[in-house]
Amino acid sequence: MREILYVQAGNLANYIGTHFWNTQESYFTYSDHEETLFNHDVSFREGETPQGDPTYCPRLISFDRKANFGALSKTNTFYENDDIEDSQLWQGEVAEYEHVPIEPHAYQTHLLQSDRESTFSALDSVHGIRYWSDFNRVFYIPRTIQMLPDVPDWQQSEGDWAFGQESFQRYNEETELMESSVRLFIEECDSFQGLQLMSDTSTFGSFSTSFLMAFNDEFSRAPCLSFPLMGDAVPRNVNVENAVLTRKIVNDAVYLRELDSLSLLTVPILNPKTWSQDYWDVNLKISDDHYHISSILSAHIESATLPLRLKVNNEDISSISENLNFHGTHRFSQLAGIFPVAPGATPQDFLRQSFNFSILRNSSMATVNFARRDVTRGFSASNLQAYNSWYSQEVIKGPFVSSTHAQAYPLPSSFPDIFRDEGILTNHRQTLHTERNPVLPSASLFTTLSANSRTAEMFADYAKVAQTCVDRRKIGILPGLVDSLDDIKELVNDLWTIHDGYSERSVDESDSDNS
Repeated sequence: MREILYVQAGNLANYIGTHFWNTQESYFTYSDHEETLFNHDVSFREGETPQGDPTYCPRLISFDRKANFGALSKTNTFYENDDIEDSQLWQGEVAEYEHVPIEPHAYQTHLLQSDRESTFSALDSVHGIRYWSDFNRVFYIPRTIQMLPDVPDWQQSEGDWAFGQESFQRYNEETELMESSVRLFIEECDSFQGLQLMSDTSTFGSFSTSFLMAFNDEFSRAPCLSFPLMGDAVPRNVNVENAVLTRKIVNDAVYLRELDSLSLLTVPILNPKTWSQDYWDVNLKISDDHYHISSILSAHIESATLPLRLKVNNEDISSISENLNFHGTHRFSQLAGIFPVAPGATPQDFLRQSFNFSILRNSSMATVNFARRDVTRGFSASNLQAYNSWYSQEVIKGPFVSSTHAQAYPLPSSFPDIFRDEGILTNHRQTLHTERNPVLPSASLFTTLSANSRTAEMFADYAKVAQTCVDRRKIGILPGLVDSLDDIKELVNDLWTIHDGYSERSVDESDSDNS
């Protein structure tokens, strides 16, 4: 069945993941006359409640600090906690101290009281999002929810590599994570194809590295598709005297270096604080909160990985990674695209409005594409013609480029109101949506994964910061990241090695070796 185990680590990762799973839920069909285009077994696992009722829940492990889960608990309507309480074993006096429970969001109350996809009341109730669980639409099994202890307010944990490693080791020992939750997920699979990991680099980079290393130790090495969500410190022109920013940057660099060996394909995502305001958001009205930003990222990540879940495709993480890494030195790709694609798009729009979520835009460096995988969704005949015209003009320095054309991107009621003109949507939100009329509003979208020469620029920026730390002997500001000057020198060399793999000369040499 080509099952994937999904891992989300960190607050932004779980915001994106919540939109992702809400979209997956919208693909389910409940009529005998409708046939789904999606292989739900890739992402969902079939089980049953303690009462014997069948369930279909995400094959997901979600890590976050306890405070970030909001009103979400390990128990729900399907799965109750049947553990024996300590009070049943202890015969002495018991003193109970209870935290004030977090009230469920109005949207959750609406879902419980309605047919889960109804009228304007759903849209009204989705405002004021506090936690990613506030707009969640799916049920999780208990072993999905992995609540880590909260970090004290006085502790600066961002970019603290040692703290993340210790957090994983301690949590794994206390919960037997790898031997219980992870092993159970893997043993349920008929034909496990690999991991899809999304993680906040600043707070969960070293934690995720430790998880991947433990996974490879406990189980056979599996392909991994990673989406690291980079920190808010930009390596270009940073002042290394700023210890906080420098630690975040080197933390990002170390995590990318580790993913080079632990992940088959890695797609870095720029921190939203570094996004430039340009033509890409001309049709959007978005704020900088996690709820809005994560909806954009989720739309592109969900669409870019869509071929993994389509019934008509016989693709998996390995094949997609091999396509983008045809030359053998391109384990890092970039995510870019347009959302929404307005009617009447021109070939120039695909160049002008396409936003690169992986590489800073302010670059004069010419781009050489080595491989690319495009996905278009809900394109009209005229937009598809414009895309084909642009597509035919693009130069790819390699044999691999592909296009997948699919249905429009669905917008469940949990999706934020971010469109300037809802007239560009199909079945826009003014339409009534109930079980009797289950057609959701949807939007056209273009997204692409590409391996190209601009990745070299990103690694050069990180290598230069690390080299400056060497030159100025700034080892003391990097606790837990490097233990000696030799460690950071090794990091510099590793970053330049990855950089060199994206040069045209390296590709030409690879082509000569393959011929």
